[in-house]
Amino acid sequence: MAEYLRGKRILTTRPTMHADTWSALLRTAGAEVDCIPMLAINPLVEVSALQAIKNRILDFDQTDIAIFVSQNAVRYGVDWLEAYWPQLPLGPRYYAIGAATAKALLARGIPCERSGESMNSEDLLALPSLRQVAGQHVLIFRGAGGRTLIGDTLLERGAQVKYCELYQRSLPTGAADQLQDYAFTPDAITVHSGETLANLHRCIEQSGCERLLHPPLVGPSARVAKQARALGFTEIHTALNAGDSAMLEALSQALV
Repeated sequence: MAEYLRGKRILTTRPTMHADTWSALLRTAGAEVDCIPMLAINPLVEVSALQAIKNRILDFDQTDIAIFVSQNAVRYGVDWLEAYWPQLPLGPRYYAIGAATAKALLARGIPCERSGESMNSEDLLALPSLRQVAGQHVLIFRGAGGRTLIGDTLLERGAQVKYCELYQRSLPTGAADQLQDYAFTPDAITVHSGETLANLHRCIEQSGCERLLHPPLVGPSARVAKQARALGFTEIHTALNAGDSAMLEALSQALV
């Protein structure tokens, strides 16, 4: 890879479990990389939450359509499925939002359909096989409190929709302090989700680092770009999706 980011300092905000690959790509492109995670991912551990997951998993043979919204949904969801279904039922059809989520499912031996180029909920819902779903049972594997667009739309199309909420997202402890101690003004900042962006803005306000509202901000969608404008970020660049190649392309264009 050409070192087209040589001399550029990039602040990344991905969760720790996903940060290494992204940071390595940036460094390969020549960038100086600073990592301050603005999102933490942890499995649900409350007794009631675990029982709710177990109930969904035990009824999985009644599912017609299983949708995984993220790599984390695959990681935790398939662990649960394998614990109770050593051989998966033959009935469900599997879907994934984005190439990385589809790749994670395939790595666990589960072929699936995935969303299109934008790798988002809207793309998934545009798939022909999800247009006629009346009477079908849909199970959506996701984090607690995620977007409801997929579920709401499939309900409108006549499906019976349930959620299997597996993990929670939160602001990492000490993130605002890390940002306050951050001495640089980076050439660009990357965020991979709207929740990450909201946490970053919260930490900017708490730490008094308003200078970080002004470097180019690269995000994964028009929805996140709109959110960034509303929060006061002044230069926003939108990638085609949250995949590494699309984010790298948008970042390189932002720094031309």
